[in-house]
Amino acid sequence: MRADQANRRGFLRAVGGFCVSGLLGRRTLADEPNPPPPIRAEERGRRWLAGLFDPAVDLLPEFPGSKVYWLYHDNYLAAKVLERTNPDLAVKIRAAIKGMGVTASGKIEILFGEASKPLPFRHYRLNEVRRIGDKIIRTEVVGEKIHEDWERYSDLLFLAAIAEADRDRPKAMGYFEAGMKTWDGTGLRDRVNEKGGLYATFKLALALIAGARLDRLPADRRARMRERLLAMQRPDGGFVTDYDAQGKPVGQANVETTALAILALDGKVAGP
Repeated sequence: MRADQANRRGFLRAVGGFCVSGLLGRRTLADEPNPPPPIRAEERGRRWLAGLFDPAVDLLPEFPGSKVYWLYHDNYLAAKVLERTNPDLAVKIRAAIKGMGVTASGKIEILFGEASKPLPFRHYRLNEVRRIGDKIIRTEVVGEKIHEDWERYSDLLFLAAIAEADRDRPKAMGYFEAGMKTWDGTGLRDRVNEKGGLYATFKLALALIAGARLDRLPADRRARMRERLLAMQRPDGGFVTDYDAQGKPVGQANVETTALAILALDGKVAGP
């Protein structure tokens, strides 16, 4: 069920409760000629992200209560998705990242055409940048060693498809189709979980982003993947990181997954 439908049904149940209580004479939102629409999943996600902003460091923690703050990918993505609704926060986040002396990761920027050398993929390092009290600032940085078997990972295939979208469309299509071969009707099963286990929510988001960029994803499959993605959103707006074969969310919501889900649902990721 889509999130907006769930909200509307919840509203109707509430109105029904008022009627049973004998409050029929009161005017409700349903009586208004133009009742306000339910809050969209993207808006709830952005509110969740904005609520995590820590003014002590002008960054978002990895998840609520975490003492770890990732510059890339988390805060880079958070600034991207918040610039529409919370431009002041986006400016502060970008300034904080720059103030840490970190300017890029070399991978996630592919989504926005901002990676200088997107391919070939290389192995990445997870570096500690700074400690501020009990808060740890970390980031992901591109390394030198080439990732020889990156094509066994669906997320990297979708990123490669986006990277090549305007440079070599046949190659981009090939990467996208290879990524979609890991779709089993429930999620994307690649090398990470090829022997079973949990599905990663962020890979759903990347598939939808790449499909929109290439205009290649069939409508029925896109609808199914969107439905699965929306099912991973908690009532507070955050998107949970993983889910099982029955579609049950597993784990907790974090910044990276939520930001990518918002970008996928928006369908407006800019290219180069």
